[in-house]
Amino acid sequence: MRFYSLVFNTTNGSRRSMRINNPTPGLPLDEIEGAIDQMIANDIFEAERGLDSLNRMELTTMETTPIL
Repeated sequence: MRFYSLVFNTTNGSRRSMRINNPTPGLPLDEIEGAIDQMIANDIFEAERGLDSLNRMELTTMETTPIL
C-alpha cells in the first residue's frame, strides 16, 4: 500500500491534513504540485479555515508479507 500524507497550513494558523491512498505510480512532481496548488486555490476544506500553503507532503510505502 502506498499513500501521500498532505499537511496544509491554514489562514488562521492551524493545520489541516489529508491522506491520498494508492496514488498513480510515477506521477511527475510538477503535476502533483499543480494539483496541490488547485486544492489551495479552491479551498477543499471549510471556508473559515482557508488553506494558505502546503506544510508537508510525504509518500509512505507499506509492504506486507503473509506468514501463514
